[in-house]
Amino acid sequence: MPEKMREKILVVDDEENIRHLLRLAFEADFDVVEAGDGAEALEKAIRERPDLILSDIMMPRLDGYGLYRKIRSRPETATVPFIFLSAKKDVEERVVGLEMGADDYITKPFSIKELKARIRSLTRKFKDLDERGSLKGLIREVDLVDIIQLVEMGRKTGMLQIESPSGDGKIFFEEGLPVFAEVGKWTGVDAFIVLLSLKEGRFRLDQQPIPVKANIALKRSQELLMEGVRLADETREAQRHLPPPDTVLAPGEGVPKPTENGEMALVVSTFEGGKTLEEAARDQNLPPFRFFPLVREALSGGYLKGPTDEGRKIELLRKIRQVLEKL
Repeated sequence: MPEKMREKILVVDDEENIRHLLRLAFEADFDVVEAGDGAEALEKAIRERPDLILSDIMMPRLDGYGLYRKIRSRPETATVPFIFLSAKKDVEERVVGLEMGADDYITKPFSIKELKARIRSLTRKFKDLDERGSLKGLIREVDLVDIIQLVEMGRKTGMLQIESPSGDGKIFFEEGLPVFAEVGKWTGVDAFIVLLSLKEGRFRLDQQPIPVKANIALKRSQELLMEGVRLADETREAQRHLPPPDTVLAPGEGVPKPTENGEMALVVSTFEGGKTLEEAARDQNLPPFRFFPLVREALSGGYLKGPTDEGRKIELLRKIRQVLEKL
């Protein structure tokens, strides 16, 4: 690559052999700057202005966490992508790094090929955002979590538009903070989390100030992201244990309605007279991340019942008849 186009990576590790390995792996594609601890890395980050920082955690003088905090606290380095590289595989350590707002966390031993791919992906996203002022693509190729983190780190103001089979939505940001979200009938935090769980569709991020009436209390995107990822995982787990979307469910006969949980009672009543999961999900007023876990709980508690074996046979014959009529 021409010298002026090469991205610069700051590699921070107190083990010289690790730094040497990473230099050999990256120097054909990137300019590599080395530092043996966090304190030295901070000085070089300010002087060299790297395009990405790859840092170990356990180091003398200033550890990786301390380096990250100092990098983010300075305007000239606040938006530099930051990856933690650590021998620690403990889940809690990984959560600490990601909750702080780091862009990635990779454990040793690592795949050089995978690490280079992640670095290229991050530097490309930041470069596109800075040069064009807008960013667009497919959600299955670029996770919305990454885009939202880019916006927060860069303290950008603008609108993230999303088009998906589940409905179109938007998120407005002011200096990196989400202040407004809507998708379909959902607004605020509920809409933010629903959009976060999308895996298909298109997005476009435009950096332009647009006045809106806030419906999200100002807080770091990272807090909403962690909550949204947790709820998305719980929703997927619930859906994994539910019957197919075209399965007809109805309140269990002779079973009292749940009274101790208002949302549970609302979900059960949605199925009065018998409805498919797909129909009920469309008709009720709870966001998916609350609806599907409650349906699973209602089924396991006997508040909802699926079709009997005889009913399944009748439904199957009905579907076969419909197919034959179309032939």
